[in-house]
Amino acid sequence: MNQETVSISAAAQLTEFSQRQLRNFHSKGYCLEPYKVVSGSITYRRYAPEHLENLKWLKKFLDEGFTLAAASKKAFEKIEKEEK
Repeated sequence: MNQETVSISAAAQLTEFSQRQLRNFHSKGYCLEPYKVVSGSITYRRYAPEHLENLKWLKKFLDEGFTLAAASKKAFEKIEKEEK
């Protein structure tokens, strides 16, 4: 993890999702899982640019009226296409 990352709080502000929504999306596999950093007994989620990009696509497709499952699939496809 050599790139700059942001906290779940910053990711929520940048993507217009709540922290609770982000945690829910991750637990159900609707978006890329963020990096986890352990400090003592606490684990922090850290979001890199690719995580934020995935969430922004998810938000866009949800705003267009897709269901969460469909928006997630389209967001993953969009990220895969951009990687090629």
